[in-house]
Amino acid sequence: MRYRRVSYRFAEVASRSEVRLFGDPWAPPRVVIARPQWRPPADLSETPDAFVVKVELPGVPEDDIDITLYHDALVVEGVRRCECPADARYHAAEIRYGPYRLEVSLPSEIDCQAVAAQYQGGFLSVTLPKVERSRP
Repeated sequence: MRYRRVSYRFAEVASRSEVRLFGDPWAPPRVVIARPQWRPPADLSETPDAFVVKVELPGVPEDDIDITLYHDALVVEGVRRCECPADARYHAAEIRYGPYRLEVSLPSEIDCQAVAAQYQGGFLSVTLPKVERSRP
């Protein structure tokens, strides 16, 4: 599990952007296949002292979870890899694989130095303590 704090959200998004503004206007058209992302189920709860985000991520190794804290949002993202046999024929496929992303807006200021995350039994719990002045 990797945790990082970023102060400016646009810089992070822009650095990973795959948008190409200009290209060869005479080149044959290309088919672009977008990477579908899925959103894992999550709960957001609040106590007088903290917010707790609980994310359901069964089958995702802890090292494949990225947590980024912005000044107004928490982002959890990564990839759930399919360890399925290549020659298997599926009659039902309901489990989501591939890249996922969860973005949770934070309604008040967070004590960034005291954030704690725990991954156990397929659930990621992130505790986000409130700044003293944000507490009721």
